[in-house]
Amino acid sequence: MKANRLVLLAVAGTSMLALTGCTQSGNVAARVGDTTVSTSEVDFLTRMQCDALDKAAEDPSQSQGGAQMVPVAQIRTGMVNTLVESELNRQLARQRHLAYDKTTLRSVMDQFESVVKQAPAKDRDRFRSMVEDVYRGQLQVYTLAQADLAQAGVSKPTQDQVDQAVSKIQADFRKNVDVKVNPQYGADTDGVAGAVDPSLSLAVSSDAKQTRSTRPDPTWIAKLPADQRCG
Repeated sequence: MKANRLVLLAVAGTSMLALTGCTQSGNVAARVGDTTVSTSEVDFLTRMQCDALDKAAEDPSQSQGGAQMVPVAQIRTGMVNTLVESELNRQLARQRHLAYDKTTLRSVMDQFESVVKQAPAKDRDRFRSMVEDVYRGQLQVYTLAQADLAQAGVSKPTQDQVDQAVSKIQADFRKNVDVKVNPQYGADTDGVAGAVDPSLSLAVSSDAKQTRSTRPDPTWIAKLPADQRCG
């Protein structure tokens, strides 16, 4: 299993979803069952990713290859989804007593260490721990998917088959967990952040439509204030 770069490098009408005790000014980004995903965790990973994208933009070897510039809001919703999925994986692993390949996890984290070292010293332990939790959960579900395929007679599955099996396992488990995401992140009824417009008005202007777009125009992004874009 290759290191999934979602945490660092891949990014990602009104939501009427009710979320008791979860307001825009609070520290609750989402609730996954009885567990809370905090806005401070979301903001921390968002800052880590923005810093990495900013560094990439300053690196001539990367910027010439098309360094990625994205709105901060898009990264933030991606981090909400990452942390929600990570918590779902953790709960599934605990329920099913799932194992994982510790050697693979160590290898993945070794690959990621160069990224961790780019973060401020005071943030590295937290960053490393959060990313490791994400990867561990992915490995546990990955192992379960392989076992399910083997039981179905697929002894040498393709990567696509494993990925499809993982998606099915996660989707089936999610159906039985109450996932509620803070409306400010534009979640749909399934708790997927960034799926709907979180504003109270219709997105009729070109700027509003760009804000809602999953692939906003690079020219529009470049015109955003510096604190609203990364890269």
